[in-house]
Amino acid sequence: MSSNEYTKVTTVDDVEPERGMSVTVDGIEIALFKVDGEYHAITNRCPHQNAPLDKVGEKKINGEKCWNERRGGFTDQPAVTCPWHLWEIGLETGEHETSGKRVSVFDVKVEGDDVLVKV
Repeated sequence: MSSNEYTKVTTVDDVEPERGMSVTVDGIEIALFKVDGEYHAITNRCPHQNAPLDKVGEKKINGEKCWNERRGGFTDQPAVTCPWHLWEIGLETGEHETSGKRVSVFDVKVEGDDVLVKV
């Protein structure tokens, strides 16, 4: 597959606002998000300790032993907070500002009811 091609990964009805969704394109695990009506796609692993970024917002199994009961969340900027250690990753840049570490960011477009990602 050419890097200039988009791949259908899901439909708009399957993407819950402000929840993560894991999809795979060409063997790459991607976290897909819809925040304030905009779609974002980043590598689905935090650059800190490889946590699955698509798990944002889900209830933690060991919630009583962590900072908060829920895993991460969305911030005022288009960003997602890692569910394990609360690293904030920018959805437009893929960057954790404090460390400078990054994840890949992928282009997303919607055609009709289809959500497509370019890797």
